[in-house]
Amino acid sequence: MDTDIVEKLNILERNILKKELLSLSEHTEEWSGADVIITNKLTKDHLKWLGNDNEIISLQETIPKKRLVITKYSKELSWLFYQLKKIFKSNIDHISKYDFYGILAQTAIDYINKNKRKLNDKILLLYVLDSSRSFNE
Repeated sequence: MDTDIVEKLNILERNILKKELLSLSEHTEEWSGADVIITNKLTKDHLKWLGNDNEIISLQETIPKKRLVITKYSKELSWLFYQLKKIFKSNIDHISKYDFYGILAQTAIDYINKNKRKLNDKILLLYVLDSSRSFNE
């Protein structure tokens, strides 16, 4: 376990809890990479992209799958993905990134699906942040 990563994740968690997330993320570009897209609305291009699942060939440990996260908090969630990318940059390679971001995206999708009516940006980010901790074990 890398104690530097643990500390960086703890700092990130404190920032999520105490800051106005929109101010942190307002200039953040929506995430797109490692078979994950985070957006605030579904488009025809997204449907076309999702329809090409048969193109996924990967050595990743989890089931290869494209993940589209649609949320009104797309900027905030994308901001978190970029922060986690910086923190885990030395632990993720060209193959493991599909597992890492896929698990993060699936955590977000699961939270969003379970909490459609009472969606909370900070709780969403904390769930995703918590799922990233397993990559440091």
